[in-house]
Amino acid sequence: MKRVLLLFTAILFISCSSSKLTIKQDEVVSKIQKVAKKYGVGRLGLSAKNFVTGETIQINADSLFPTASVIKVPILVELFYKFEEGKLKKDTLVSLDDSLKYGGAGVLQYFYNGAKLKLIDVAVLMIILSDNTATNLVLDCFANEHDAKLEAVNSRMKSLGLENTKILNKLMSFKTKKNTPEALKFGVGYTTPNDMLKLLEMLANGKIINPSVSAEIINIMKNNQDYEMMKRYLPEKVAVANKTGSIDRMKADIGIVYSQCTTYAVAIFCDQLSEVSYAVDNKGHLAIAEISKIIFDYFTKGKCD
Repeated sequence: MKRVLLLFTAILFISCSSSKLTIKQDEVVSKIQKVAKKYGVGRLGLSAKNFVTGETIQINADSLFPTASVIKVPILVELFYKFEEGKLKKDTLVSLDDSLKYGGAGVLQYFYNGAKLKLIDVAVLMIILSDNTATNLVLDCFANEHDAKLEAVNSRMKSLGLENTKILNKLMSFKTKKNTPEALKFGVGYTTPNDMLKLLEMLANGKIINPSVSAEIINIMKNNQDYEMMKRYLPEKVAVANKTGSIDRMKADIGIVYSQCTTYAVAIFCDQLSEVSYAVDNKGHLAIAEISKIIFDYFTKGKCD
């Protein structure tokens, strides 16, 4: 009888512990949704995974969202596959002519005509400064025809199991934009939070080509100079390998967060925002920043930086 009582007590304890864990995550999701509502986010997409515990948080994780500049991570991945296959070389010099410059984010548009840069340096600028001209220069190395350049990225993503990620056009290239429903709806490309989380997890696990290449890609992302979203409220000594995206009413940030006690990946998309703003403190930036901090506090349990 005593053994039965002890067994019953143990089962009850486990049941209560599991219930508390569920409630805690429900509370986190509720907090995140309140933040989204506070900042006028019409549609929130989120996928996060703690690589130590395996715990996940998902909100509209399989829904399609515009990528904006987040698509530059898949482009970078494809570039490193081209390096690995010997089809491209890191030290190849790329000539920057005035006709190849595009507006929006980045610094290459301000360089003098005829400047020459190593292809790998162009790729670094594509990520750390979200340079649109650099992005298109990288895409130009994939093929001669516009559609073939895009297909190089799209077919690679499919081969990696990212079935819902697609680049639809070069950056800020209005002449090549197609008049299709998906191009009109999503702009430069689309993805899902789960697809981006999957890509981040493959990088974190060293499965993009090999551990050395995956680490090199992550190190490039760690130098991202955008601190307006995911990194904004995280402790300064926490390393983050991320890439942001921003268009009119959509802001996004995807990345891997390395704290002392855990490592996790997260993809956050805030779409259909109530305002169009590119200011530092626009509602989309603040929403992602607060959501990022909520996830950090939950996964670290407030026990480490």
